[in-house]
Amino acid sequence: MALIEKIRSKGTLIVIVIGLSLLLFLIGANPEMVFGGGVPDAGEIAGETISNRDWTKAVEDRKPLFNYSGNDQNLITDTWNQIVEDKIYADEYSATGIQVTEEQLESIMFGAVLSPYVNATIYNGQATDTLKKTMRSNFDGMEAKRSDGWRRLITKKRQKEVYDAMIKKGAYANKIDGKWAFKMQNDRAAIDYVVKLYSEIPDSTISVTDEEVRAYYNKHKNELEYRNKTESRSIDYISFPVQPSAEDSADVRGQIAALIPQFLASKTDSAFAMTNAATPAAAISRYTAGSILEPFNSQILSDSMGKVIGPYIDGTTLKIAKVMKRGSEVDSVQARHILIKDPSPAGKAKADSIKSVIAANNNFAAMAAMFGTDGTKDKGGDLGMFGRGAMVKPFEDACFSGAVGVLQVVNTNFGWHVVEVTKKGAPKSYSQIAVIDRMFEPSPKTTKNAYTSAKDFTLNNTDSIAFRTAAAQLNGGTRIVSAKNIAINATAISGLSNAGALVNWAYAADLGEVSQPELIDNQYIIAVLKEIKEKGVPSFENVAEVMRKKVLNEKKAESIKANLTDGTLEDRASRAGLEVKKAENITMGSRNIPGSGASLAENDLIGAIFGLKTGYTSNPIVGESGVYVFRRNADVTVGTTTDDYLSNQTATTTTLQSRILNGINNAYREAAAIEDNRYKRN
Repeated sequence: MALIEKIRSKGTLIVIVIGLSLLLFLIGANPEMVFGGGVPDAGEIAGETISNRDWTKAVEDRKPLFNYSGNDQNLITDTWNQIVEDKIYADEYSATGIQVTEEQLESIMFGAVLSPYVNATIYNGQATDTLKKTMRSNFDGMEAKRSDGWRRLITKKRQKEVYDAMIKKGAYANKIDGKWAFKMQNDRAAIDYVVKLYSEIPDSTISVTDEEVRAYYNKHKNELEYRNKTESRSIDYISFPVQPSAEDSADVRGQIAALIPQFLASKTDSAFAMTNAATPAAAISRYTAGSILEPFNSQILSDSMGKVIGPYIDGTTLKIAKVMKRGSEVDSVQARHILIKDPSPAGKAKADSIKSVIAANNNFAAMAAMFGTDGTKDKGGDLGMFGRGAMVKPFEDACFSGAVGVLQVVNTNFGWHVVEVTKKGAPKSYSQIAVIDRMFEPSPKTTKNAYTSAKDFTLNNTDSIAFRTAAAQLNGGTRIVSAKNIAINATAISGLSNAGALVNWAYAADLGEVSQPELIDNQYIIAVLKEIKEKGVPSFENVAEVMRKKVLNEKKAESIKANLTDGTLEDRASRAGLEVKKAENITMGSRNIPGSGASLAENDLIGAIFGLKTGYTSNPIVGESGVYVFRRNADVTVGTTTDDYLSNQTATTTTLQSRILNGINNAYREAAAIEDNRYKRN
């Protein structure tokens, strides 16, 4: 129901509620004490209620641990995900005896072997003994509440790491598994076949009634293919861009013009620029030739020092610049490296040993092939030529400051590198500039005018039909954007990167309801709730179109099969007006027949190809994209291996370990019957 209609129908109730709310505010009472209920609980996990009080405390406890920079949506998403993980694994940790003692916690935070979570989160993957000492000192001096929060979180993450490692140890592929993985990709079949795709028959030639679709729904609605794994919402939306007006642009130009004489007279260019720039972090920079249009590019490269250059437009920003320094430096190098993916002291010891061997034997390429762990190992470790900014900072600094031919050992978040610079580009001139910028952005007045236009739209169009009709007429036709299957904790949707508030609205709205204007990414967004999907068996409306297509294809398949049932492959092709085609190099891992025109996976067809005897012609096979008949003219070509399937066995083990972890996590979540009420209202 639209908001205005709700207000009209419940005006008296609203007056009463407002009065009671004022009274409660004055006396300081808890609304739940007065009304006996209040806001619904935040959710339920495995039968355990997550109260609003517990939820609020969890958010507040997590907030000081990370720099969310005001991004509340990420904060609440991370908090909820951690609560879910804690609840669904708590019994498993207890049953398996997984605990983290104070001594263990100390070790995984500051010891020789860190927790992967600690290494990635606290040390950014670049833990050193010095940094560990600094971190220990920081934790010792940290406020108790924050320090305890970190220790609780790290303890929980460590329990999960140990649990996952234990599960992975139980996942193993034997030699037979490796053999079948190999055969799936390397045994090959060749066939002659005919196919009639459903897309070749116009839908308009097939009659499908609503009753037939409903019957198909009743028969298939409980199948896994159609079940909604999670709840979701789909919306359509339009936007009212908030763009700077001519008056706004003139104001920005006036601000910059007023700064030019002061900038010209300034004796400390860097300080003046950083004080007056809208983005102080970019006030001092190296200028790359050609970055801005002429004549300003040439002025920066060659005009006299101390001259104020501009104003000039750079994207959506107006800038003035002053050249502080000119010089020359190498801007590209060629290097080779050997990466040891072990950030521990043991990894450094290995890198030092490799460096010593190379220094003694001049065999960098051979050592790279033997010990390298990335894609460069087969190229002697060669990284090719690269410029500044292409590599992580410690690696870049080592390459640009190091001499050609000198071996170095460098630590980055990837591990330890044995590095040798093999070539340096010729020095190139550069200009260091001080920049003052102002962004062209809408003023409060312009923003208000855009809001007024958007608000008028919502007041005059309160249902989905009116929404679409008005959008088609607005400014000669406004684009309607669809965002489908939005998850309850989504922060971005199709076309919008900061859509958390709009997602919250979608989960609180009624089907067909039109939203109030929401300012997102410099545009006012107005949405209409198009579809509601609850978890589990889908509603008929959710799948009606998909199932109508299934019924259409079933009827098409019946008509196609009539001409493909008897006779040789050539006879059947002739009756159906089809061409006999050839296909080679079909594997058991193929999705469908190459060249058939089918886009969907045809698993039954591929299985039949490898199961039919040589020389036989198959019965018609009803697939996802069409109906097929094939003849296998030769035996399957069996692939051969030189390592007794060992590499396939190893790869299959890795795949199984990943799948089993994901499978267990999904199973626990399914069994926990998670009910997320954070975005719902009565």
